Amino acid sequence: MDRDPEGQHVMSMRLSRVMKDIGVTKQGVATRRRKILTVEETSTYMLKKLFNIDCVTFIFGSQSEGTSTSGMKSDLDVFHCMMQVHVIVDWADWEPGEPRLLMIKNERSPPQHCCLQMVRDDCPLPVTTDMMPPSKEYEEIDGRVLVTNMISLDPYIRNIRKQGPSRSHFIGVDCVVAFYCQSVPKECQFLFTRPKPGHWPRHEILQEARQYGIFLVPQGHAESELSKLEWRFSTSLVERLLMFDLCIVKIRVYVFLKILRMSFFKPLVGDRLSTFHFKTALLFTVETYPPDIWQEHNLLQCAIYCLQTLQRWFKRRYCPHYTISGVDLFVGKLKKWELPLLSAFLSDVIDNIMIYVYQIEMDQIGDKMQSFIRSVHVSRVHVDAVTRFQKILLTAIPRFNRLHRACGVFQLIGKQRNGNSVEGAIVHSVKFTLQSLATTMASTCLRLPTLSNNLIYILTSGIDMCIEGSLDSDLTSGRLKLASMLYCTDQYERAELALAYTEGLLHDDVWQWCPCMRRAESLYTDRFLQRVHDLPGLEVIQSHVAVSVAFDSIESGCLPQFLEFEMYRTVGQEDKQHRHSELDDWMDHAIIDSIPFLYYLQYLTYRQLRKPERRVRALKKLHTYVFFESGGRGHIETALNVLGHCFELENMHIVAWACYARSLRLFPYNNAARWHIMRLLQQAAAQM
Repeated sequence: MDRDPEGQHVMSMRLSRVMKDIGVTKQGVATRRRKILTVEETSTYMLKKLFNIDCVTFIFGSQSEGTSTSGMKSDLDVFHCMMQVHVIVDWADWEPGEPRLLMIKNERSPPQHCCLQMVRDDCPLPVTTDMMPPSKEYEEIDGRVLVTNMISLDPYIRNIRKQGPSRSHFIGVDCVVAFYCQSVPKECQFLFTRPKPGHWPRHEILQEARQYGIFLVPQGHAESELSKLEWRFSTSLVERLLMFDLCIVKIRVYVFLKILRMSFFKPLVGDRLSTFHFKTALLFTVETYPPDIWQEHNLLQCAIYCLQTLQRWFKRRYCPHYTISGVDLFVGKLKKWELPLLSAFLSDVIDNIMIYVYQIEMDQIGDKMQSFIRSVHVSRVHVDAVTRFQKILLTAIPRFNRLHRACGVFQLIGKQRNGNSVEGAIVHSVKFTLQSLATTMASTCLRLPTLSNNLIYILTSGIDMCIEGSLDSDLTSGRLKLASMLYCTDQYERAELALAYTEGLLHDDVWQWCPCMRRAESLYTDRFLQRVHDLPGLEVIQSHVAVSVAFDSIESGCLPQFLEFEMYRTVGQEDKQHRHSELDDWMDHAIIDSIPFLYYLQYLTYRQLRKPERRVRALKKLHTYVFFESGGRGHIETALNVLGHCFELENMHIVAWACYARSLRLFPYNNAARWHIMRLLQQAAAQM
């Protein structure tokens, strides 16, 4: 994008227009903010008048900032501040007459956290346990009675579900019950004391922010031994003030960042890489970069600057808090070993930002952006050429039949070797048959290690002959079957070379195709259409078509063991009812599209060769293919399954689960993902 600033400006203007279409406008944001502030006032009034609850309601997050869209389906983040209890920083702030809690914090306290000690309301002395009825809501530590963050706040809320500091039983509403402290601890004054360029936050905003106190929310530190006694500092009022001061371009950048997170990062690590991480990156970027860059025609570049800020934190393995010192926002969220993977993925997002934009499904952003691009006109001549080419493919590439009758194949080979050539599609069909024959013989050798030396020699010679005759059946599938055979026979160096050579054959005009006709729609470039029109069909197959790779059960010895589950995708009667007796015979095979199979084999091979950098690169390529390049076409459920297996091998079981679950959502019947989910459940149960 940096090499084409004019193109970037054009795409930024288009993206800005799409943002307007989905409601991210100056007027729309202002309207949503006024609405939420009115709800805050109304809720506070109702709680006081109708229920006699001394509580002030605040609504933070996307809804109050006006940074949500209909596609995000953002929850309502509600803070209920219990005003009848006052939190004080030291004894000098004590006053008689009202319940008070004393903030306890020392050098051993984790960042952004403290404990709350109960103190008497009649004199400045601590409460002792003999003054309190037995309860799970407090504990005595070193002679101090400390309030636990599991404190019950009845009658305000009952039958709660807890997630972090959130406690609620309403769907779509996250309620946080908090205490308020007007005196701001030193670490929460970080925004005012650290050096800044000076143009933002503005002096007026900083002056107003100094008047705000902090909240204490019921959440302990992720790595603390006393986490149930700890309360976390929250500067949500200051953060909202800063967000309200952003111009509409900065708001659009932030909304775009949130959409990127939900579309591409959430499938990887869930909400552990949260909206707050991206908001923090935005605020630091706005503070650091000059104010004149935040223009509508520069929207994409501004988003890239924010992503680069986040990437620096991935590389440092430390994410600072914008308003509180000493806080690492990655702690308790992301594992250290996940950060290099996320950094590599983020590099790809930065380098290929428009590819990712076109893939966004939320609010139909990708479709809206595509609609700006003039559709490519395909002539009638090209349409006819593609139709003829499809017929050649169906004739030249056999469907998935079991290969027990090898004699007929050898007869066809004999005719070729004797000079009586079998022309056209029949010859090409033989090449694909040779692929399966080679892996069938190799599997036989592996399955029956006690074969005589003579028979092993005959089979080995036959394997070599079949491989030699099948490598150019199409661009990739014959070579991938060879690589899979090499991998399964522990010939990892040779497999690495075969895979590298196959990857080198790929180009921009490769068309993936499967004999089962599973690809939902055809995607081909103008150049591919021209090749189909100008060249013989069989030559196009060899140079431009990547046929999906299929393994029969008798070839399973040359197939990575994980993919054998694909042969048993039909589990029960309901699965059988969703199979067509003739058209779905491929479901008894392990079948995977060529490109994801290439990356999967590379990942497995590099793992065996102990080449971590190349292994991670292969995983990144597989992930990019599955979520962006595939467009959801072909055997995408199998591609998701092997991606999940890679994450399993990386010990990222939650991400693996997400891959299997997504696979099952796309194809709920006849899907091997069901087996993998059951495996993960059994593993989890065994560890309990």
